[in-house]
Amino acid sequence: MKALLLAALLALPGLAQSKAQSFVLPNGLRVVHLEDHERPLVRVLLQVRLEPTDTPPGLGGLPLLWLRASDHSDAAEFKAEAFDRLLAGAGIQLDRTLRAAGVEWRLVARSRDQDRALGLLADRVLRTVFDPAAVEAQRVACWREEEGLDAPPGPRLRRALEPFPGPRPTLASLGAITLDDLLAFQARVVRPDRAVLVLHGDLGLEQAKRLVFLSLGPWTAAAPSPRQGARLPAAPTTEGPVRLPAAGTGLRLQAVVQAPAEGAPEAEALLSLLVPADPALAPLRVASEAGDLVITLEAQGAPAAWRLFHDRLEALRQRGYGQADLERARTAWRARQSLEALHPQAQLTRALAEVLAQGVRSERLASLSLEALNADLRRWLDPARLRLGATGSPEALKTLPTP
Repeated sequence: MKALLLAALLALPGLAQSKAQSFVLPNGLRVVHLEDHERPLVRVLLQVRLEPTDTPPGLGGLPLLWLRASDHSDAAEFKAEAFDRLLAGAGIQLDRTLRAAGVEWRLVARSRDQDRALGLLADRVLRTVFDPAAVEAQRVACWREEEGLDAPPGPRLRRALEPFPGPRPTLASLGAITLDDLLAFQARVVRPDRAVLVLHGDLGLEQAKRLVFLSLGPWTAAAPSPRQGARLPAAPTTEGPVRLPAAGTGLRLQAVVQAPAEGAPEAEALLSLLVPADPALAPLRVASEAGDLVITLEAQGAPAAWRLFHDRLEALRQRGYGQADLERARTAWRARQSLEALHPQAQLTRALAEVLAQGVRSERLASLSLEALNADLRRWLDPARLRLGATGSPEALKTLPTP
């Protein structure tokens, strides 16, 4: 009955997932258009790819400082405060996120304000006028954010373990970044041939082409950039666990595992459903966050807890999953996709993944073998790939293993 109701809902006008149409501007910017006239809104997702080599040695945290300084600097002819007032006055939402794969800007505006909204997005991304005073203020803010002394131990540990574009910031590396470094990073990274733009909402294809060409068509780059390739594999972990002393708190062990670059997106999607729900991992808690597995254990005795942590993961890695698990995960994935088809932001994310060749294809999901699924599971849970950390009292942390 629930399946029939969901199918009926999807059959209603405006509720089915928008059909994607793609085009490329002469400057190399790839654009995906999802037409949906159900609401008078336009949503935009712009991603600019980052590479590990974009951060020169000794300048860890350069992407973070660049992005924060951009947020607080002038854009084209607008002062920083005036730019923010323009967004607020027009009801335009503009957010950005820094991920290991790149930086993303997400914009939501009324369809009648689409020209202004895309123009302001272009000003913020392409025409930043760095303010030296803002750079210095954000240098301090970056270090405070990275240090996180005011944050609870759990979030501090999670932040220390999460994937980061390039080397993580240190006080010395942030202090070494100059204004020239920021300008060079901007020129090296903010390029149309590194970018993908996804549009969703109340505009037709020809209207979308005009809008994108007028706002982002002049975007150029001085020199060719390396072509988009496969995701780089995570570097094997060679250092010991990250240790964050926190007096008066219990011991928390945590690992963050990125999906292997050589794996199939379909196996990644199914494992992100199977592993967090696996009862054999208790008392470990597993969550799937932005394609990563986050594994947490609250414990008392450090040596026993560390053995339990590794034993549970290794047992799952060796055991693998059966055919019934594979079919259950396929069913759960299809149900989730049916619901995500109702959410415009989820459609933006899915369209971006597909244009980057990281999307899940229904036909490949149906043909995925059990052997391939378990091979990816073994790659995911390879002990060399685990980014490990712990927080707790100094006495408990002393008992943790060393490299």
